[in-house]
Amino acid sequence: MTLVTDNATWGPGYSQAGDALHRLVGYHIRSRSVPNVSNYQQIVRMSAQTDSTSDLIKWWNGYRLQDLARAGILTDVSSAWDRAAREGWSDDAELRTSFTFEGRQYGVPLYKSYYVILYSKKAFARLKADVPTTWDEFVHLVEAARRAGMTPIASGGATTWESLIWFQQLVNGLDHGYYQDVTAGRASYTDPVAQQAMRLWADLYRREAFSAPDLSAGSLPGQLAKGTTVMQLYATWTVGSLLTSGLSDADLGAFLLPPPPGGAPSVVVESAGLTVAAKSHKHAAAVAVADSWLDPSVQKVFSNFLKDTSADPSVVPDVGVVRDVATAVKEQQPAQATRYWEASPPALVEGNVQDLSAFMTNPTPANARSTLDSMQRRADKEWKVWNS
Repeated sequence: MTLVTDNATWGPGYSQAGDALHRLVGYHIRSRSVPNVSNYQQIVRMSAQTDSTSDLIKWWNGYRLQDLARAGILTDVSSAWDRAAREGWSDDAELRTSFTFEGRQYGVPLYKSYYVILYSKKAFARLKADVPTTWDEFVHLVEAARRAGMTPIASGGATTWESLIWFQQLVNGLDHGYYQDVTAGRASYTDPVAQQAMRLWADLYRREAFSAPDLSAGSLPGQLAKGTTVMQLYATWTVGSLLTSGLSDADLGAFLLPPPPGGAPSVVVESAGLTVAAKSHKHAAAVAVADSWLDPSVQKVFSNFLKDTSADPSVVPDVGVVRDVATAVKEQQPAQATRYWEASPPALVEGNVQDLSAFMTNPTPANARSTLDSMQRRADKEWKVWNS
């Protein structure tokens, strides 16, 4: 079974999962990667409508998935979700919705990552700090780290998609319902919740909470290991790369960011889809692979490779920090929201990410308001295009 993907480092994981799938459906997986995301999207869109398509395609969920589904490129795999619910492998209605177009599902989740605060245990020990349970405690931790000469929060990505991370977290933490509405075009980016989120973000910058926006990701593992950088808000899928970069499981801790005043426990979720090309040469077999992807025997193999959580909540890799996150989610039951990158039409999100990047380089209250105005003007335009 052929699979095209944008992540070259996952090849061994697909192979190992393919071995588990072979025992279930008689097919291995042979993956082929296109590392450049822009090229990847173009190649998939062009090849998926020809006889040269791959059988399986790694793709995003949310509106990015809908974009391919409504173009007739993907196959309905609702049967996989029905089987997962029936077998007790996953009954995640929120996640299932993110793979849905016109009432049918067009992909199954490869993984399920949570955006959490990852922290240096060495830094916490130096600060004699406990995991914060309120927003005020979190702010006090930031201030204590700054006074100690540490970088409180690693937050680069001012020229990439990563500029959305704090925006999505603060908006969803303040009001999960509003986050759902604004990403669906039912609310305005200039509404009070978004304004409050931007004020909180600007206030953290005023407190010198963040690293330089051009932070090099390659330097972060060393900074966390030494304790010179204290925290990072990021998806749990990054744990694997941190561990392979020299950190040990004992170096890292994690917690769900406490909601700002007036908010409620919430967490942003990232996933990607294993999808079946409508013109797959082994179409029936590819659907069978999708139907079996959430089988625990497959998920355990792939989850252990990624060192990340699965759509099946019973499958958690043997990594302490990831197990801590899974436990926190189970205990706190936070409202779960689709990552902003997939939560709205692609053209809208990509334009708004540029606005958020610009804000990160000039994080003033005045720029916060003009950023939201620009985002809403784009929303007015792009929702009309999407709906037409």
